Amino acid sequence: MDDFASESDLAACRIPPSGLCWWCGAVAGTREHKFKLSDLKRLSVDSSEPLIWGDGETQANVRSLRKSDKVKFSANLCANCNNSRSQKFDFAYEKFSDYVWQRQKSLWRARYIDMHQIYGANWGDEVLNLARYIVKHAGCRIANDGFPVPPAFSDFLNGANFLNNFHVCAFKNPLVYRAQRQISGVKCDPFGVWIGPMTGRVNRHKKTLAGFDSTLSIGFIGFAYRWYADVPDTDPFYLYRKARIHRLDRIPDF
Repeated sequence: MDDFASESDLAACRIPPSGLCWWCGAVAGTREHKFKLSDLKRLSVDSSEPLIWGDGETQANVRSLRKSDKVKFSANLCANCNNSRSQKFDFAYEKFSDYVWQRQKSLWRARYIDMHQIYGANWGDEVLNLARYIVKHAGCRIANDGFPVPPAFSDFLNGANFLNNFHVCAFKNPLVYRAQRQISGVKCDPFGVWIGPMTGRVNRHKKTLAGFDSTLSIGFIGFAYRWYADVPDTDPFYLYRKARIHRLDRIPDF
């Protein structure tokens, strides 16, 4: 039976670092950004103060947007996978990010994000690349936390059009929206970039990770993702031209 995991449960499922790229198996020598570098640069523009990183308990200044441990995962990708092989994923994310930064104020009342408005006639291919950016991010986070990355992640990044067991949907976070409104009044600038805590499920009999979920977001707009080993049927956002925006506190089960 799969149960929500305590820290001791998770510790029993962790594996030592292999030093290999979880995507292709080559030597891992590069570190993926937890937060896209282009987003970090936007947050720091016109400011003489360093960005602040926080986890709900502690805070620290980010001294280097390119190298700080606060904004990068551990080295778990090779240079080829983290650069040329995934460049089109990065470009798709950056187009999505541009759209959110430019339309943050109006997106709170929106029910959908029209991918055609972001990507044009080629939206079907580009929204898949956006999804692959999210899967790459999730894989790097899983490896960073000491767990084996599901092999199907690599298949999806290699060109498969659907990733079984992995559900991902767009959301809007009312807590961040309200905080943003209180701080900036009628002006709705994005209020930070975020990755949520990771929640895990374990198979205690097999001592394996059986599920996990988390989020990544720009201001109050983001994506929630879940992987469960025993739930193959999902309904992810990338199947649709108009991706539904759920409230984060009302995301349906899949």
